[in-house]
Amino acid sequence: MIEQKYHSIGIIGFGARGQLLAETIGSELPEYGRVTAIADNRENLLYRQGVGIYCHNFKVYRDYRELLADDEIDTVIIETYPETHLEITAAAIRAGKAVMCDKPAVPTLAEAEELYKVVTSAPCAFQMGLNLPCRPALIKTKELIDSGAIGKVFSVRGCCDVGYAFAHDVILRKFAGDPAGLVLGKLTHDTDFIQYCLNTYAEVVCGFTANFQHRRHGSGATSDDTAVISGVMNNGVLFSQELTSCGSAYSRRFTFFGEKGELRVNSKEDFVEIITLDGKSKRFDVNVTTGGHGGADKTLLSSFLDYVDSNTGKAKWPERICSSIMIPLAAMENTLVKTGEWYRSVVKN
Repeated sequence: MIEQKYHSIGIIGFGARGQLLAETIGSELPEYGRVTAIADNRENLLYRQGVGIYCHNFKVYRDYRELLADDEIDTVIIETYPETHLEITAAAIRAGKAVMCDKPAVPTLAEAEELYKVVTSAPCAFQMGLNLPCRPALIKTKELIDSGAIGKVFSVRGCCDVGYAFAHDVILRKFAGDPAGLVLGKLTHDTDFIQYCLNTYAEVVCGFTANFQHRRHGSGATSDDTAVISGVMNNGVLFSQELTSCGSAYSRRFTFFGEKGELRVNSKEDFVEIITLDGKSKRFDVNVTTGGHGGADKTLLSSFLDYVDSNTGKAKWPERICSSIMIPLAAMENTLVKTGEWYRSVVKN
């Protein structure tokens, strides 16, 4: 049985995502700890209403190094851009902090290899902030797949439609100069979930990406808004994953095909459906709660802090640093990529 502690938490990068997590800690997990300090280099930062209600008297640093030097803080959540994650994570671990780093882990395979070495070469508490598997319907999906509810899985199909309005806003405002911005930022979630659910990793990936409709005026670089990916997992399961950005609403859907039937799930819904070979349907209801990402943020944060309190001295799921980004990055190559060879060269066990 673990000895639970009350944590003094620092958040590095206090934009929309960092503030949402701070609000979740204050409103839904007050027994676990409090946000003691934040670090953000932007002046005149505007706070969400919930931050003012649930987070009180936190210190504000302009430099993340000042936050890491604060002895009161024992746990750090990193919510900056991916190109800063390696540097900040390494510094936080050297400072003796427990670290949760949001996705995408890093923007390149080279940095993924380096980050993996950082978190596995010495005792530490580290976890990626991958919250999609924490959605209630996807927790149930993992349980059903592991229990053999559809037998041996043969193939998986995923589709992420971020919706026209979201894509138009985020590409033009945030990702305009980064061709891989939306593909990596979104499909890190989906492809990580598929691999996590199947307890494997992608062996071979073939993908194509393009920008069809979301671009700034002029001829500057923009982010691709559409992707089609297919491949083979190391355990032989075939998979495909799409990214679209022209729908009416944001949705994520997965279909798992197995020897006993198929499993269908929409990540935001309150049920999972299995259709057996004789055409009969069985529905498994789940409880979707309020809060960030349908309750996924609360589950992610509480499980992370429980892991920190377990004092294992080992990073949790460090291999997902690599597996979570390698499929979307391979898709950007627009050719066949042997992801499994690279993965095994980094993750030795």
